[in-house]
Amino acid sequence: MVGLQIVIVGLLLRDVYTSYCPTTHNCSIPCSTSYTYYRSCGFFGWSSCTVRQTVYKLCSSICYKNECCSGYNGSSCDIPLCDGSTTCPNGGTCISPDECSCPTGFSPPLCADIDECSGPSHGCEHECRNTDGLYTCACREGYVRNPDLKTCTEDCGHPGNIKDGTVSLTSTLLGASARYSCHQDYGMASGDEVRQCQSDFSWSGQEPTCIFANYCESSPCLNGATCVNLLGSFRCECAHGWNGNICENDIEPPMVTGCHEDIHVNATEQTIEYSWTEPQFSDSRGSAIDIVSNYPTPEFTFPWGDFTVQYVATKISNGLRTECSFKIKVRPTACSPLNVPINGALLCNGWQADYGRFCMIMCQQNFTIGPSFSYSMWYVCGASGNWIAASPVPDCQVPVDSENEGLFYHPEYAGYVFTPSCQDQVTKSTLQNLYIEYLKGTSGFSSFCTTYGNECVKENVDVQC
Repeated sequence: MVGLQIVIVGLLLRDVYTSYCPTTHNCSIPCSTSYTYYRSCGFFGWSSCTVRQTVYKLCSSICYKNECCSGYNGSSCDIPLCDGSTTCPNGGTCISPDECSCPTGFSPPLCADIDECSGPSHGCEHECRNTDGLYTCACREGYVRNPDLKTCTEDCGHPGNIKDGTVSLTSTLLGASARYSCHQDYGMASGDEVRQCQSDFSWSGQEPTCIFANYCESSPCLNGATCVNLLGSFRCECAHGWNGNICENDIEPPMVTGCHEDIHVNATEQTIEYSWTEPQFSDSRGSAIDIVSNYPTPEFTFPWGDFTVQYVATKISNGLRTECSFKIKVRPTACSPLNVPINGALLCNGWQADYGRFCMIMCQQNFTIGPSFSYSMWYVCGASGNWIAASPVPDCQVPVDSENEGLFYHPEYAGYVFTPSCQDQVTKSTLQNLYIEYLKGTSGFSSFCTTYGNECVKENVDVQC
């Protein structure tokens, strides 16, 4: 009951003395507790006890005393404390326990620095850097801070000067232009004439290069060539007949006029004397020319055949050559065409025909030639241009009813008839084989097959019907 009274008094005192607060602590006070026990109760407790004793001890309790309330100190416990100190950090004033009056940039209750960068209100475009009571805006690398001290603009920096040229800038910030130009007699060989500052802090395009470009001023080209300036060089456009870096080489060969096309000559005899006009060679620059030919003079006695006439002119100053060549083709005089026999076929050589013609006739079955003619007669055209025997060839206009009747007119009849038509491929092939067989078996004519063995084949036999 005493303890409860002390607590109530202490609470009342705090209401009156706000700087003081009662505190409790453990304490000991005398108290007594008695109990009785007996001693000397006889031998082995068989007799009555005669002595009684009482025991006393200290008891624990709760005691109270007045001390400064939490948050105050001083002799009268009336000085407020802020975070255990009578002063506040960052220039603040302690006005009540743990409550400060703070200057701008610091927040109560203990004047902690306000981190203006923690929210969006700072307005910095890139980076916000907090300081005691303040903050500043900063830009990332490659940017510069605008006059508002908050926003940032890309800065590409100076793009650099170039050799033998100049660069002019509007600024180095985003969107700015850099314009290049080369000095007189120089040309821009690579890169870009105009570059712009880009959002990645680089200048667009490539830095140009200026190279000397007026070599033609010294007239380096020769022999009437046209000089063309290039970047770092020049080019000579040579006149006709010249080449080389500066058109110093004469590359014009001799000129030729009067060079013949191939010449065709008909010879009634086995040889013919023929003359031709020689080609003319010249050089526009008057250089000496050496001319050689495979014929010492422009005339020669030719047999039948093909002969190449060649002239070669060499220009002494540069060794270039011009050639004129043509063929002289000597052939026997051509014969007029033979008639194709009615109801029959005309078979002639289809190879080397311009050197000679060897023809024979065959009749369709049930027809034959008149009795005054012979199947074994060859019709030959040679150098004279005339047919032997004389043309025309006979027609197969004599009808016969049987082979025996045909044999009556001509004993060789069976070997010179065909059926049903020479337009039939099998029949045509048979006629061609017979022609080759008869030509090779005829004395005096067989050499035409021997001489041109590769051509004397049935496929080259000309069949007309």
